Amino acid sequence: MKSEQAMWMVVVLVVLTAGCHYRGAQQPTRLSAPYGDRQLWAIVPLRNESGSLHADGLKAADQLAQRLETVMGLDTVPVNRVLAAMQALEMSAVSDSKDVVALRTVLGVDALVVGTITAYDPYDPPKLGIAIELYFDPRRESAHTTNLRELVRAGTDDVALPDQPTRPSRPVSVVSGFYDAADSAIHRKLVTYAAERSGQDEDDLDPSGWRLYQIDMDLYTEFVTYLVSKQLLRVEQDRLAPPMLTAEPAT
Repeated sequence: MKSEQAMWMVVVLVVLTAGCHYRGAQQPTRLSAPYGDRQLWAIVPLRNESGSLHADGLKAADQLAQRLETVMGLDTVPVNRVLAAMQALEMSAVSDSKDVVALRTVLGVDALVVGTITAYDPYDPPKLGIAIELYFDPRRESAHTTNLRELVRAGTDDVALPDQPTRPSRPVSVVSGFYDAADSAIHRKLVTYAAERSGQDEDDLDPSGWRLYQIDMDLYTEFVTYLVSKQLLRVEQDRLAPPMLTAEPAT
């Protein structure tokens, strides 16, 4: 009897120990939008200019929308709804400023993300190139960013912030990159991303944990769209709150 009790005590200790070390799957470090209030964005299916027939602009846009949806302060319209609106407008692609304004108006969003797949190679190590442009509705952006700019101005009396009016025909921010898994810097970011997703420390992550993101192109695209989202938000932060410029003393 005592031996049976001892066995169960060992089992309980093993389970409790495993529970202490297991943190469960988690999202990578959550990104935050640099705006005064909540935003609604729409992502247009990406154009395929990679030269590869395997690149899927609709799937890539859906991945990007999912990454942006996790950003604090941002909501995204389902890409299927964007596609339906384009079909209703008899629009095969967003080609010019008129298309941007028309689609943004029909969807009723604050901003439209238009992008291109510039490179696509799914074979290990994979390569993916993406370029995106962010088009704000000028009327909506004015309401969203006023509070942030006023807050920056209130921080000091000697700050000059240039006015940055938004034009509906021009993107407010442009982000592009070529993400080659063979590049050491990209590899380090991929390992970090995989570790955060699995809830493990990078040093404890088994190679199979990050290898999956390198041999599965859908997962690699997920990783790349996370990097693109992070870069876009950083560019937007710099645009809305540029480095403080000290006014020159009067002579």
